[in-house]
Amino acid sequence: MSDKLKEIFTKRRTTTRILLYPQYLSEGYIPEKLLFRDREVEEIAGHAADFLFSSIVKNLVIHGPPGVGKTVAVRMLERTYNEVALENEIDSRAIYISAKDLTYRRVLYELASQLGINVNLGMSIADIYDSTILYMKEKESKYLIIVDEIDKLRKRPGEEPVDNLVYSLSRINERVGKVVVSIFFVTNNARIVERLSAPSFSSLSPIFVYFRNYNTDELYAILKDRVEKAFAPGTVDDAALRLLAALIRRESRDLRWAFLVLREAPNEAENGKITEKSIWRAVEIIERKVLNQVINGLDIDALLLLYALAVLTEKEHTQIDSSTLYLKYKELCDILGWYPRTMKHTINYIGAKLEAEGLITRKAISRGRYGRTHLFHLEEDPTTVKNITKEIIAGRFNLSATQL
Repeated sequence: MSDKLKEIFTKRRTTTRILLYPQYLSEGYIPEKLLFRDREVEEIAGHAADFLFSSIVKNLVIHGPPGVGKTVAVRMLERTYNEVALENEIDSRAIYISAKDLTYRRVLYELASQLGINVNLGMSIADIYDSTILYMKEKESKYLIIVDEIDKLRKRPGEEPVDNLVYSLSRINERVGKVVVSIFFVTNNARIVERLSAPSFSSLSPIFVYFRNYNTDELYAILKDRVEKAFAPGTVDDAALRLLAALIRRESRDLRWAFLVLREAPNEAENGKITEKSIWRAVEIIERKVLNQVINGLDIDALLLLYALAVLTEKEHTQIDSSTLYLKYKELCDILGWYPRTMKHTINYIGAKLEAEGLITRKAISRGRYGRTHLFHLEEDPTTVKNITKEIIAGRFNLSATQL
């Protein structure tokens, strides 16, 4: 065991000689120039400049698929806007807020906090909002408010968080009685804005700026640029980078995923060099880690249903009908002493949850006089899912994996 542990330490020491500056592969890194995004960056900068110098309000919706540079672009804009405002002695500031996993109230709280307003999470939405309005009435400042990932706002029962947020922020100028804010929203899905209520959409009057997908050559160039900054010279094969760029397109992934792979790849290097083989092994490890994280976030019933589907799929190599799946789920519940949900709840609600996580797909079919059923298809390798799920379930019930 001691020799094995020493081998791990030695391997990791070699890794540090390959990946010298991992910060260049992190999501938080903001480059000086965003490659292949000149047109988009110039457009959003032009609108921001109109607000800074002329108080012309233009509310933007910056949209496009994940991993195409939207967040990096607005973080660059935030930095540059604040530098230019300071240089020109203009009382204005850009404020960036990531709305990912935040509630509507929490976004308003974050805005108020960044403005320096004395608020707390125990306050109501109305009180936080009114405090912000009062603060802006008393100040002569202007604010470019950038709200990122609005499509990932947390929704509470009976609440439309995106609609509420858009309406509240876009009405600030009217409530204050002067021009104090311009709003830039960032989203992976522009349809979420198109579905706003009429008052919210009218109040926002958005200008849409689209960030297209990168092509394979552009992805390769971006990866090469980051690798030259992050890795020791000559330690990453060009063929490995071209493979990774091709995989992004083929597997419908993005650059965030590619940077994860590159951070893992040094651990799989051969003779101090990252090759195509290193990339394939790193991809396998990353995919398993991501899958593990997703499955770990499931509740007991979802875990049991997923495990049942994995076991059945591994055995039958086909789509599984809802009756067969539910019987296997109940069998697992009996083994574990877990009270099973009803078939309707299990198939329709828990099944929908697994589908939303991208783990399964369901297809409703008619069986004539025998009624309708669902066919379930596992989207990941059944053996991998079975092993991961089995281990997690055993841990939750304080059992050994052999007891399942």
